[in-house]
This record gives sequence, C-alpha cells and structure tokens, in this order.
Amino acid sequence: MIIKFVGGETSITQNGDQLANFYYCDYCGDFLAVGRNLNGQLRGAVNSSLLHSSNQLGESIQIQPRLLCSDEKLDRWGKLWGVLNGI
Repeated sequence: MIIKFVGGETSITQNGDQLANFYYCDYCGDFLAVGRNLNGQLRGAVNSSLLHSSNQLGESIQIQPRLLCSDEKLDRWGKLWGVLNGI
C-alpha cells in the first residue's frame, strides 16, 4: 500500500531509541504517521483516525513496541509498514 500526504509542512520527532520518525501536522498538531527509511524507501504507518474510510481497514493490532528489541522492531516494520509519500 502507498500512502500519499498532501498539504502543508510537518514536524518530525524521534522515538526514544531513535529508530523511527514521528510526523505531526504543523497546522493542527495532529499525529500523522510514523516512519523510517527501510531498504531505500520511506516506509511507515498512518494514524487511521484521520482517514475518511478508516472503517474499511482491518481490525487494529495492539502491540507494545517497548517490549521489542531494535532488530525485532525493524523486522516487524519491514513486514507491516507501507510506503509513505509526500512527507
């Protein structure tokens, strides 16, 4: 899946272990997505509560990333995250 962001500027912060970037809208402050460059592509997950058709998505997956080591996180993200464009 490819996610394309259209609009204004974003702010970027990093998580505690510096593995992922968190993207926020500069205009409204909403959390937009989390992402990381994996194998030459910006891959990530979006905040589904901002989508108009979020009810068409599958059931959400509850995780506790703080319980995963860095290698486990990167492996999981490579399998689950889509491509992000426009950030």
